[in-house]
Amino acid sequence: MFLCQKFGVDVIELSPISAVIVYLTLTLSTLLTIWVYYHYHARQRKIVVSEKKLIVCEYCLFVYLDRIEKKVTQCPQCQCYNEQ
Repeated sequence: MFLCQKFGVDVIELSPISAVIVYLTLTLSTLLTIWVYYHYHARQRKIVVSEKKLIVCEYCLFVYLDRIEKKVTQCPQCQCYNEQ
């Protein structure tokens, strides 16, 4: 005698294909919910703007950002020093 019949519990019978469909539906809906949650919360984050200046290296012409208060900056690509 099955436990379910012994305690009077009804059992839902699922074919293997139905079980796979239910599993995939639950998994994909969970992933979609998580993606939507993080997508809309990322939009609400504030963008912190720091004061930086766009600098072009005099030697290699690489363009980079650096703080405004620095008088002499170092190029991240060629490591040369540039005056503002």
